[in-house]
Amino acid sequence: MSQAKYKRLSSNPKALKILADCAKQGLTDKKIQQRLAQECGYQWTTDTISKRRRQMGVVRNQGQPTNVDSPMLTIPPHGLSDPEKANWFRDQFKKTHLYTTIQKQFEPEEVSTYLEDFGLLCCQFEDIVISEFMQVDDFLKHRILINRQLILARSVQTQIADLQEWFILNPKVEGEHQDTIKFRIVQQRQLDNKYRYLKIANDRYDALVKERQKIYSSLAATRRDRLDELKGGKETFFELVSQMQHSQDERDRQGRLAELTKLASEDIKEEFRKPTQFPDGSVEPIIMDDLTSFDIDDED
Repeated sequence: MSQAKYKRLSSNPKALKILADCAKQGLTDKKIQQRLAQECGYQWTTDTISKRRRQMGVVRNQGQPTNVDSPMLTIPPHGLSDPEKANWFRDQFKKTHLYTTIQKQFEPEEVSTYLEDFGLLCCQFEDIVISEFMQVDDFLKHRILINRQLILARSVQTQIADLQEWFILNPKVEGEHQDTIKFRIVQQRQLDNKYRYLKIANDRYDALVKERQKIYSSLAATRRDRLDELKGGKETFFELVSQMQHSQDERDRQGRLAELTKLASEDIKEEFRKPTQFPDGSVEPIIMDDLTSFDIDDED
């Protein structure tokens, strides 16, 4: 079959999707193996399937799949693009009790917004730990509350515009009927109330924005502290690893340095293959291999 050539499970998108679907359904690794063999034309070992399943965040307890309460403590499979990583983190989050909680707290469209931003933030903080996740959770919920205030403010502004238009179309005139006067008073009171509601919404918005900035700053500070712990205040291997993990520019820079080091190493080896005079007067190459030059000029 055409799929049989993809013998690496991690390189077979179709097989990975089938594995994920089967794992969510609670099928055993043996059943998943049979399903993959049937649909992909290749039989991977149950050990390979089990390993890949665990990397997807599905852990079994007595033959049953269990939700991962801390999806942030795992990292996505290697080789995923940023959009794929974001979706991976969202899928992990949906397996937790936290997802059930936010479904009770927010409207469906707000839950969708939470999930969308959750995936993007987890890509930014790919090795996120539980303490950082709580800050991410607060940050995302504050964004939803801020959106609510903006929606409320827009609604109140629309109502104010409607009332203002009524006053323009119905100017006060001499000898108005008593009912018209009473209705005008009611409209004016409503307009005054709308202005108060708008001010409350705007004040609430400003307070939420300030609090959101504090949360984000705290998250950034937590991240810096954790990187500092890895650094240990010195130029260490762990510092280099942390920098490369969180910076594409650093990875590119280190890649260039590695290539230059390799070229320099080749130049040194080439030089060491040439005859060299040692302090004892002997002349011979430092490195002797199939590329070594043994031509020694005779001295007069």
